[in-house]
Amino acid sequence: MSENLSQMVKNGVTEQPVVFSEADLDIPPDTEEEVQAEAVDPAIIEISCLADWFTANVANFPNIRKPTMAVTNVDPNEQLLVTIPVEAGSDDEKRRMVVFDDAHLLPILNKPAMDMQIYSNGFRIIYDLGNGIFVKSYGVRTGLISTFCNDVDDVLIPYGIVRAKKKDTSISIITRDPADVRHKLSEALDIEALQLRYKQSSKAENLESNQDAVNWLIERQATIEDINHHLQIDNVIIDTLV
Repeated sequence: MSENLSQMVKNGVTEQPVVFSEADLDIPPDTEEEVQAEAVDPAIIEISCLADWFTANVANFPNIRKPTMAVTNVDPNEQLLVTIPVEAGSDDEKRRMVVFDDAHLLPILNKPAMDMQIYSNGFRIIYDLGNGIFVKSYGVRTGLISTFCNDVDDVLIPYGIVRAKKKDTSISIITRDPADVRHKLSEALDIEALQLRYKQSSKAENLESNQDAVNWLIERQATIEDINHHLQIDNVIIDTLV
């Protein structure tokens, strides 16, 4: 796939991450009625817990390791211990430990994934659902936030977001016609609206079309290591292509 999509599944971070709180995000309300209204495809994805899913899938992620060790009086299903590189993309073998508390309660989409990245305030997992549909799932303190994307010319273009709480057992798959996304990408950019949604875009140059803006946002997202900032950019792209 192209450099843009490949960049999303690399470990590298090229600039100091900007930290956002969940309160700063304009994420659709978590109501069953809204999810049902958006769900064009009635298929669902079952939800498992992080502890069980990680054990079954960790072999797919060469950058993440699960130590073969036991700690006295610590339940590994409740406190999941993993190690990740200290510096992403480095040849240095130095690693650091990360602990996920209540891993037996943290929701996760119960499907094989193509990539998992662990950040200081959560994790991001990318799933390929087939037919050009991908899901970027973000594990946050309150549950799981999944961004559905179309693969348009090897770039993941977000089009909808579904939230899952710890008590939920599944989410509905939502779809959007890629032809509609392509049409929106070709339209002229409302630069003032973009700057209102994402103030940092005032630094960007030569943004004339929605495609220009989306390319810039996705390139910027690839340098960011903060879950909430990732989500903010996903929302900005979705709002730009409405």
